[in-house]
This record gives sequence, structure tokens and C-alpha cells, in this order.
Amino acid sequence: MARETLTDEADIRYKRSTDIQVAGMLIYYILSGGHHPFGDKLFECEYNIHKGLYTLDHVEDMVAKDFIEWMINKEPESRPTVEECLSHPFFWTTKRRVYYLRRTGNREEASNCRNADPELIRSIEQYARDGSFRQWKNKFSSELVQKMDGKKRPYPEHILGLLRFIRNLHDH
Repeated sequence: MARETLTDEADIRYKRSTDIQVAGMLIYYILSGGHHPFGDKLFECEYNIHKGLYTLDHVEDMVAKDFIEWMINKEPESRPTVEECLSHPFFWTTKRRVYYLRRTGNREEASNCRNADPELIRSIEQYARDGSFRQWKNKFSSELVQKMDGKKRPYPEHILGLLRFIRNLHDH
């Protein structure tokens, strides 16, 4: 049940945002293998829905977590519309995701990745709380990294370096 339906009022007005919150809970349930974002025990679940207390620990995908978090927002007016849900990167094809990363890697900030402002890097990487962008070179074959790094100026191991690496990998 959505937060706004957990009241003592006899006449509950269901809205699109009510369905969005429940859909977010269902997506989490499916992706987590049967867990509820607001708790697996009924007495805890309703309390947590009411208070807006949740955990997304059973899902690792950061894009999915972002999507679910938006959908299960405590405040109905802060939840996305159906159209916004369908345009979220969670539903993007691999081709569209790569295109987006290539375009982002073409921005001035990424093209200047070797001399980037450390505060800019920190502000971008704060969203990857788990540090998933650090040591990104270990995710690629060493041969590919050596070929792309060249001998003079290797890509830095931060998010802007990764974006520029992806852009150059696909464009050159």
C-alpha cells in the first residue's frame, strides 16, 4: 500500500502517484528476489512506509536503485509520472546508454579530464557512494587500457577519465 492509503480516512483518493509508489515497491520486490524496500515484516513495513524509511540493500544496480528511490518517495508530489518513469535510464537500451556516455565524454569537463578540478570530481563521484568508479581500469583488459593510455598521458582513474576513455574508445 502507498503511504497516502495508510490513513484512517474512509474516503481515500487514489492518484497516479499512489500507483507509482506501489510499482516502485514491486520493482524492488522483483529485482531483490522477494524483499520489500520498507521491510519484510508486515508490522515494520507499514510503519516504515508511513515514515518513509526504506533500504535498497538487496539490489546492486545503481540505476535501478535511483529509479526505485524516486518512485517510492514519501511525498506523492515528488514521485515521477508514468512518462518520466518510462524515460528513466533504467529502461534505456545498451546502445542508448553507450551513446549517452560517449556524448558525456565529449563534454569540455571530460575532455579536460587530466587537469580537472578536484572539487568537480568529488561532487560527481559522491553519487557513487560505493566507490564503483575508482580503479575503473581494472574492469577492462590490460591490453586495451595500455593501447588507449598510450605512452605519454594515461587516463586518470576518476569518473571523468572513464568518460573520456569510453568516448575515445568508441570514436577512435
